[in-house]
Amino acid sequence: MPVIKYKKILEDVLRKPVFTVEDLQKKGLTKGYSKKLLSYLSRAGRVKRIERGKYTTLDDPVAVAAHIATPCYLSLWTAMSIRNLTDQIPFAVEVVTSRKRFKNRINFEGTYIIFYTVSARMMFGYENIIWKGNIRIAVANAEKIIIDSVHFNNIPQDEIKNIIKHSDISLLKKYAKLTGNKRVMKRIKELYQKCSQKER
Repeated sequence: MPVIKYKKILEDVLRKPVFTVEDLQKKGLTKGYSKKLLSYLSRAGRVKRIERGKYTTLDDPVAVAAHIATPCYLSLWTAMSIRNLTDQIPFAVEVVTSRKRFKNRINFEGTYIIFYTVSARMMFGYENIIWKGNIRIAVANAEKIIIDSVHFNNIPQDEIKNIIKHSDISLLKKYAKLTGNKRVMKRIKELYQKCSQKER
């Protein structure tokens, strides 16, 4: 396979944290050849297959997870760890996305990447940060971590209360309203009231 012929194209595409057959097609290669080329590079160990049609040259599950789905951001235990809001070590990388997926859990290099699907109106409260030198990743801020934790009901109450202590309460209330979810709004109100009572 004449990989050398497409060396410049490959260098450009392989710079992306996650790349696809479509990325090569946009550079002028046919779909059939693009599939064969990535399959060849995968067998040769030059790229890693993440899931069907998606590849990377990276080893870092966090960097990879942040670029598998569009749009998406990292939240829950993963974001808590990145923002130093917990002492717990996450067992997986948790991704929130509004993009429907065939698989909600994949294994990349021995680490599970878990996807949580939400409505488009829930895609707020995150920002881009630079991860390990030069890779941009989207990460939930403290207030959105709390909202997601309540929405998915999978973070212990004591952990959530600890994050509330480091959050902007007015922004948290605003986020709760943005969800349009009465259960989430009610639970958030209960949690910050409990925190306020303890501080008195």
